[in-house]
Amino acid sequence: MTTDDADVATRVASFLGGEPQRNEGGGGGLAHEVLTSRESVRILLDGPDAVAARMVLQGIKGIIHECDGVEFLSPEEKKGQPCGCPPLFENRKLAAKNGRSPMPSIDITFRIAAAPALGPFHFMTTSWQMAAQLSDLLNALERVDGPAVCDLTMELVVYTTKTGRSVCYRKPVVTVLGTPDTVAPEPPPPAEPTPAPAPSAPRRKARPAPEPTTPPAPQSSHSVNVDAVLLRRAAQVLGTGDHQETVIAALSEIVAGRQQTTELARLREDVERIAAIAGQALQGRDYSLT
Repeated sequence: MTTDDADVATRVASFLGGEPQRNEGGGGGLAHEVLTSRESVRILLDGPDAVAARMVLQGIKGIIHECDGVEFLSPEEKKGQPCGCPPLFENRKLAAKNGRSPMPSIDITFRIAAAPALGPFHFMTTSWQMAAQLSDLLNALERVDGPAVCDLTMELVVYTTKTGRSVCYRKPVVTVLGTPDTVAPEPPPPAEPTPAPAPSAPRRKARPAPEPTTPPAPQSSHSVNVDAVLLRRAAQVLGTGDHQETVIAALSEIVAGRQQTTELARLREDVERIAAIAGQALQGRDYSLT
């Protein structure tokens, strides 16, 4: 942005970033410039009249053709007469490329939305892309019916031609946002990227602790087989009345004074076998002996 006022340059820099400096190549008395750090500037446009557009062909001695695409705008003796430009936009663009037809000359008068008191600025461009969107822009400004808040953006365009050549340039784009009552004078700052968490060692997913449960009663997996004849003979010797009492008596050797020692000696081997089987049955809580 260029200006003839050093104070204005300083304030522009405070709003849009950058540093004010001398305009070494500037003419027209605009001695100061600010190279902003913005790709987009929020501006105010005072209706459709803020946009002036024409088609101009410059010659060695100045303008040799000036029209609106349909009629001449100058010189005075030709004003209002058909200019002869191609009716189709693409044909006009092709003719201008060949030097046979005028090019767009667009002047947008605006104020900085965050500091309208700084006065009017002019954005001037010969962009065919801007010329192509002029109709939509003017219609949008008419719908606002008053000062309109807009974004003036230098949009980056990158593409590769059919011959494989990379092309990169910026085109101006004006986007109508609304009225000053509904749109903030400054766009919200871009959100800072959330820093990625520091890498950490992989963790195993914790397994939930098992709920405490009451251990089930052990199921018997033993089958106790005892010779019934032998068990009855032991009961006769020990003087017991049932199988369980017989086994307990054998284990406790409660036999004193009740039977003959010789008979016990003869049966001792069998009783020890019964005791071993009974022990296994008692551990498995299976008192059924068959």
